[in-house]
Amino acid sequence: MILLTLIKKEIKLFFRSKINVIMMIIFPVILIFIMGKSLNEPMNMDKNIFNNKIIYYRVNAPIENEVDLQRFYDFMIHFEKNTNVKFIESNNYKEAINDVNNNKAICLIDIYDNDINYFRNEKKESTESTVFRNLYEQYMKKYTFLQAIYKSNPQQMKDVLDYEIKILLKDENINKKQVNSFTYYTFAELILIILYISILTSISMYKERPLHTMTRPKISNTKKISILLSKVSLGIIVGVLQIIIVYIFSTKFFNVSWGGNLLYIFMVLISLIIFSSAFGIFMSMIFSNQKTCYIANNILIIIMGFLGGSYVPMCLVKSVRATSFLSEIMPSYWANISILSLSYDMKTKYYIISIFISLSLSVLMLIIGSLMSKLKAGRSFD
Repeated sequence: MILLTLIKKEIKLFFRSKINVIMMIIFPVILIFIMGKSLNEPMNMDKNIFNNKIIYYRVNAPIENEVDLQRFYDFMIHFEKNTNVKFIESNNYKEAINDVNNNKAICLIDIYDNDINYFRNEKKESTESTVFRNLYEQYMKKYTFLQAIYKSNPQQMKDVLDYEIKILLKDENINKKQVNSFTYYTFAELILIILYISILTSISMYKERPLHTMTRPKISNTKKISILLSKVSLGIIVGVLQIIIVYIFSTKFFNVSWGGNLLYIFMVLISLIIFSSAFGIFMSMIFSNQKTCYIANNILIIIMGFLGGSYVPMCLVKSVRATSFLSEIMPSYWANISILSLSYDMKTKYYIISIFISLSLSVLMLIIGSLMSKLKAGRSFD
């Protein structure tokens, strides 16, 4: 009963504020429309940036380790199949280097025994080259897994290789099937606006400060848990409204297809909403000053949005080693790629990773935040 009363109170306070309603419910649709309309032309360009491009390679004899050479050839065959790029073996080193420096070819790959040298444009590396290097590095990291499958079942090797290349290309947002701006920004901006729920829950937590409901020793643990759950419930209710409104507008007015995995997409988004709600609560417990908390929260949301692909295409985020690493620990990144893959009915397990990361971080933040509240209560004289 206490929890229900608190939830009703939070909902009433939320809808009393016109600014809250506009920013959390109406603004997402406006943002998607603006981003989708203004970036429609760039997004409608051919997403297969490797189409009909050239990659030179040279095999330097003698190659004693045929396994390493075969590994490259396997990658080359399946990459050609999925991108229409042209791998050309070249024995004229100077001509190949000249073509790369003049952007007539993406790169030159020099293959030695147990080593590969990668030559790119000496003045300014092209986007295709940056993305290709990242894709090849990711592929090599997965090769041990592929090799294990090959030993146990050689018949599956070709299918697995082809599947892995397709997954890597999808992950980089490179696909022969066009992704228009409204489809991409429907999901990317919905994820971004869900992150802003953290500000809503943090502000709601600061409203409890005059009552000392989180620091007063006399308040029971049951009451404290109910307060925390009411804040998370507020975030979930607002987030679900956002999803419903964005779904209706995107499908009816923007012609965006959410695919046939709506249940899994909904689970990913709910998990992210819980994370965002818990994040806001956690931030309010760290910072005693509301203004400082607000500034720090906004900075972290911008960072999570950037690494999650809300501001720039995912391929650019993943093409830089530092941002590629950081993105993989961000719930926003996993939510974005899992929803995109689910909407195109891709058979990946990204959504499981996304749900696990969001919920695990939520529990961790609430536990740490509660411990910090107890420490504050121990130092309190009220």
